[in-house]
Amino acid sequence: MEGWATGFNTAFDHVDHPLLHHQVRDPMSGREGKLMAVCHETLGYVEGARRTALTAYIRGIDGREFTAAATAVVAA
Repeated sequence: MEGWATGFNTAFDHVDHPLLHHQVRDPMSGREGKLMAVCHETLGYVEGARRTALTAYIRGIDGREFTAAATAVVAA
């Protein structure tokens, strides 16, 4: 897909992240797991402009995924 060349997959709003597929920790919850994806999540629209936030999808050791702020995750 052409989106990967730019570091952005337009089909799913995926974004490259330096810790992608590595063990990470969410300091807010204290949970750890493997960083599976980072995506732009739409928060809403203000005056026609799309507002987004980066959300990290992390697979915990129990196999269930949880989300965290992508800017907050750190290497485990």
